[in-house]
Amino acid sequence: MTPDFPTLDFDAYHRVDLPRRIAEGSTANAAQGARNLGSLGIRIREGGASYTYRAGAEGVEVLPGDDAADVLIELSRAAWQGLVDDLESPASLLYHGEVQGLRGNLMAFVQWEASLRALYLGRPVYDAEKIDLRDREGKPLNPGQAFRLDDDRETLRHFLSEAGYLYFQGAFSEEEVAGFRAAASTLHERATPGDQKSWWVKNRQGENTLCRTLQAGSMPQLAGLPSDPRLLALAELAETKMVPHDPGELDSVSVLWKLPEIDEGLADLPWHRDCGMGGHATMCPTLVVSIFLGPNTPEAGQLRFLPGSWKTTFRVSEATGENARPGVRVPAGPGDLTVHYGDGWHASPSPTSSEGPFRSSILVSFKREGAYNHRGERHYNDVLLGDGEGQVSDMREIAARS
Repeated sequence: MTPDFPTLDFDAYHRVDLPRRIAEGSTANAAQGARNLGSLGIRIREGGASYTYRAGAEGVEVLPGDDAADVLIELSRAAWQGLVDDLESPASLLYHGEVQGLRGNLMAFVQWEASLRALYLGRPVYDAEKIDLRDREGKPLNPGQAFRLDDDRETLRHFLSEAGYLYFQGAFSEEEVAGFRAAASTLHERATPGDQKSWWVKNRQGENTLCRTLQAGSMPQLAGLPSDPRLLALAELAETKMVPHDPGELDSVSVLWKLPEIDEGLADLPWHRDCGMGGHATMCPTLVVSIFLGPNTPEAGQLRFLPGSWKTTFRVSEATGENARPGVRVPAGPGDLTVHYGDGWHASPSPTSSEGPFRSSILVSFKREGAYNHRGERHYNDVLLGDGEGQVSDMREIAARS
């Protein structure tokens, strides 16, 4: 299916439309997302027209030409419009080979994403100092609050709308968790590198190891999760009508295993959004339920959330290090679950321990009613599955080759 967006003229957009949006204040805090990044030049392959974006104290300046650009990229007019319409992302264009770096480091283009979305869509850059989350009584929200499935529905709905996620304790029994673990073990044994439905990584010893398996709804113990009344009730908390995927679909049910000391592949995720490979305009919002089979601790490879980020955008960045945002760390255990909007920024860094146990989770996805893949493919993440050993290529490696 082809989205019905009006065709944009690259020159007119930069000479008239974008300057007007900036003057009207419709580009939010775009400059904040590009601080310390240098200027970005975008050149259109058909005809060679180009413009440069430069973040200044008063906002983002749009300059004709690209001589002053610290980083210069070239892409087709259609690929550029995909960015403007929020159908594509810098990462999706990189992985699909639809952007070429002419000058500078292409990872700067990826980091410019937050500012580009603010410029093109008015979606503000995440600013923790300005996030003011409130409960239904107007009091400051506790972003780490734990709930039970039978808690007040309106309280749950409000928290999800504010924070973009929910954390529930005791959602599944020990017997159910045991069944999930058995199914996960069988899937682990059956997966093979390059089967196009699993992700593999290499540890420091060079061993190819499974970290995620897709299409897990094929297992009897997991097939009923998309229609489980408990999960359907959570999907009904969303502001948009959400529907489950068919259990046999690739993106319906999956299993992930956190692993320590990984040198190659995508086992550890920086701050990211689930629509980072494109399709936000035709797919989102999405909801993802994570059912924990093991501990969610830093030692185990902890899932974290940026509260209030699901209606903003954020610069792709690491979740560990001196200047990294810690986010909210929910102390989930076996049988607990979280539900989050795919637009919300979350991270899954490496375990801090080499001993284990490490986190393992069942992921169940829900989609917006009427959502579709504008590329006509099976899943937006399919582009990540090209490696013959089942490994997802590091974005930095892709950028260096483009």
